Amino acid sequence: MALGVRMSGEERLDETWRERGLAEASTEALLQLLRQHGVEAGEERLGQASGRAEALSLAASGRQRRRTTGSSAALLVRAVLELWRRARAPLEEPPGDAAPPGLPRGFHECFQGASLDLRLALAREIAADPRFDAEDALELARRLRGVLREAHRGAELEDVLAAWEASAPQVYRAEPALLAWRVECALMRPGAEVHGALLGLAAWRGHVVPLLKLAEWCLYRGQVSAALAGLTAAWPGVRDSTGLFGWDVEDFAQRAIFTAMDAALLREPGHSEQWLREQVEPFGPLAPGWLERALAWRTGGARWSSAPEAWAGLSARQLHLEQQALVMAFEQELRTRHGWPVGRTQLLHPWLLVLLPDTPRGLLAAQEPVREPAAMLLPAEWVLQEWARPASDSRYRHPHAEAAVAAALLPWGHFLRRLGLLDLEEHAAWRVHVTRALARLPDQFSLADDPALAQEVRRALRGG
Repeated sequence: MALGVRMSGEERLDETWRERGLAEASTEALLQLLRQHGVEAGEERLGQASGRAEALSLAASGRQRRRTTGSSAALLVRAVLELWRRARAPLEEPPGDAAPPGLPRGFHECFQGASLDLRLALAREIAADPRFDAEDALELARRLRGVLREAHRGAELEDVLAAWEASAPQVYRAEPALLAWRVECALMRPGAEVHGALLGLAAWRGHVVPLLKLAEWCLYRGQVSAALAGLTAAWPGVRDSTGLFGWDVEDFAQRAIFTAMDAALLREPGHSEQWLREQVEPFGPLAPGWLERALAWRTGGARWSSAPEAWAGLSARQLHLEQQALVMAFEQELRTRHGWPVGRTQLLHPWLLVLLPDTPRGLLAAQEPVREPAAMLLPAEWVLQEWARPASDSRYRHPHAEAAVAAALLPWGHFLRRLGLLDLEEHAAWRVHVTRALARLPDQFSLADDPALAQEVRRALRGG
């Protein structure tokens, strides 16, 4: 304990118990410890607890249950379990398969009334009860996740999930939401193991939306290798699924291919070309030369020099490739001028392209006056307003991709200005359109699982 920091009487008592340990303590001393925390549970009452959940319910039934915090909560729970083991030792151990599935409702009710730290301690220990099943796990984890997020302690759910994986692995792996929340927690903790957590979720076939959502979170934060591992592991299930639309499969493959390219960018030069080809091969054949051109645009090896005025004469596929090449060239600028990590810039595909104005071609183009580049490269203000409307399903499914697009819109204007595609007046008007149309957009990201997202989008729209 640091000098000048005074401990309360309860903290001094808890520190003493941690030094002594519980196993060597007398039963009367442990009962006294429970009374210190407001739990009135004698040996007889503990002996009547028919299972682990009933014993833990006693720990959550004390007068001070809403005030038991920090290490005191964990100590209280361990003391109750130690006394329960002693009280029931002479009894015959019931066979594990005789226990009906599902925890008693009384445990859930006591759990809900306990302090946050006491809930965490109870949750870590309850998985050893043979009745603990996937429904219990989902209900307890959902409740914990909500209160932890309100307390800005969301990452602490990972310790509970890790305890469940160790004590009840079949229950833990039976519910994909738990696996997804494990990845979410790892992403909120610097240095945490994201790779293995995402692979655990990827093993579940048919859960493309949460996997892609978390993979994009990884990419947004520069966790490219973890994203690639998860996408690659999940690809066979996505490819062979009969419940997905064709465009869902194509979008998944495109994300995986771009992620493989990003992983190659992070490898040592000269050792990535063959490796990259091996990585993208499972995701289907690519157009001849597309991979080489994409790498050149995205790394600055080729300079974009197309003429948007000539786009009216292109086929739909040629137009898409021209716009895609321009966005790829923009990626390099975001990394070098704006400090974006490798991985985040690829989230502009295809979402920024979707916002670009339609380009009339063929006979339709011949009937219209020639458009200026600004009219072909800058989304109209009403388009931005529609895109930024609340309750967007796309924003729920792809929050980090849409956050990346929002943060890129002002730099997009700077980029086009430097290429000579916008004049000074057009660039100034674009900045006004973006800041006016997206003024309320950052607030929508406050509901995202990533707590930092809203402030990052707000900062990007202010600074440009």
